[in-house]
Amino acid sequence: MSDPGPSDEELVAAFRNEGEARVLDLLIRRHVGKVQAMIHQMVLNATDADDLTQEVFIRAIRGLASFGGRARFSTWLHRIAVNTARTFLRRQSRGLAAAQCLADRPDPQCPTPEERASARELDDGITAALASLSPTLRSAIVLTILQGFEPREAARIEGCAVATLYWRVHKARKLLKAQLKEYLA
Repeated sequence: MSDPGPSDEELVAAFRNEGEARVLDLLIRRHVGKVQAMIHQMVLNATDADDLTQEVFIRAIRGLASFGGRARFSTWLHRIAVNTARTFLRRQSRGLAAAQCLADRPDPQCPTPEERASARELDDGITAALASLSPTLRSAIVLTILQGFEPREAARIEGCAVATLYWRVHKARKLLKAQLKEYLA
């Protein structure tokens, strides 16, 4: 078994005490993949997700001095990511059309053009269904179902009670099921 190394909280403390850039690099490498995947699932566009992921880490680095340790570092970081994605979605809904894709590549396991078209139609249906959810409902689904956070952790990231998170997931699933009923038959 390999040594997992210092905890996130130990790395934050080391950065505060010593100001070493390598500590920040380790924190970023540890979390960038999960943060980027979560943001992508919220904004439904790879380019925007890349830009927002950079913004999240810039905000986190600037805010490290104010990180109080009341929550785990990963919870704090994902809260920044959710807020950044929600702000982006609010801005986008005010002036830009939200026609986005979940995937920019064809599915390699669908050999025939008909199967590819069918898979693409399903992807577009899922994208449209996710895009129709409010940012609050979408983030509840992204955190719990797509990212696999435990409900208690997802509720902390969302800043709500666990019961509220369960309601949001239930409501989002109900709306998604109604929108995707032609694919679920």
